[in-house]
Amino acid sequence: MAHALRTQDTPNADPSRTPNNSASVGSVDEALAKFNERLATQAKLRSNAVLAVEYLVTGSPEDLNGKTRQQQDAYFADALKWLEAKHGKENVVAWGVHRDETTPHLYAVVVPIDDKGKLNCRHFRGGAKALNEMQTDFAQKVGQQHGLERGIEGSKAKHTSIQTYYARVNSAI
Repeated sequence: MAHALRTQDTPNADPSRTPNNSASVGSVDEALAKFNERLATQAKLRSNAVLAVEYLVTGSPEDLNGKTRQQQDAYFADALKWLEAKHGKENVVAWGVHRDETTPHLYAVVVPIDDKGKLNCRHFRGGAKALNEMQTDFAQKVGQQHGLERGIEGSKAKHTSIQTYYARVNSAI
């Protein structure tokens, strides 16, 4: 949340554009309180339980930067509604939009409590097939109505983690 709320140094963000960001929470403490409140509904937590999932919703830089602010806002609002429908609004404990990086994007922190009231990440994201189906569902229900196409299925592209990215930035400096 420190990264999301820009309370820590974020080398890949343009500080002059940070005021254009938005967030559902005003502080890391507020986000943690909402997170802890949701976890408090659980009688017992397994030592290996997935306590939260962070979603990143974006598109190609060309597509998103080619949209007006209002079009971007509409896309991110529909994406948030999709996440809330999938997980339950009460389980989406924090979200925001970053506009100070190369490509605007929505992030959301979700506590994966299933429809039986149990902490159960596998229910939502169980395996590669489920993740593929989730991406396809999102593309059909949200992306298409905003003129976006689903990413290439089975792509071998690899995401660079933020930790790896910062390590490369710092070593270059």
